[in-house]
Amino acid sequence: MPIPLKGQGNPLPPNFPYRGEWILEPRMFLYVPDQAQLTASNAPRFTASLHDNSDDWCFGFDSEQLAAALNITTDSLFQANRHRELTLENVEASTPDGEMALIKRYTFRVGARETSLSVQTLGQAGSA
Repeated sequence: MPIPLKGQGNPLPPNFPYRGEWILEPRMFLYVPDQAQLTASNAPRFTASLHDNSDDWCFGFDSEQLAAALNITTDSLFQANRHRELTLENVEASTPDGEMALIKRYTFRVGARETSLSVQTLGQAGSA
């Protein structure tokens, strides 16, 4: 059974640093990479994160790469998201309770097409 996605398909706020829409508001979004992101960096561009160490953290999936993994167009991916046909089937974490997990695997589905993508947190912050 898919995970409920509150706010799915809602546009990102106007002052947001990415163009796209929510998959799960206000935590997970789908974004369109701009040309500078495509050419300026050797870093992986699959996910983007904001405010990693605060309560209002969120992260996003590159729409071009998620669409390619599902073997659909980016237009179809955004349309599926807006019509709630993009589903989040499962989230698996590298820790038993999911807390402080360094790697999480997200399984998405559109119709009969399914793909799983892993997101790795580069580091943990905190103080003792």
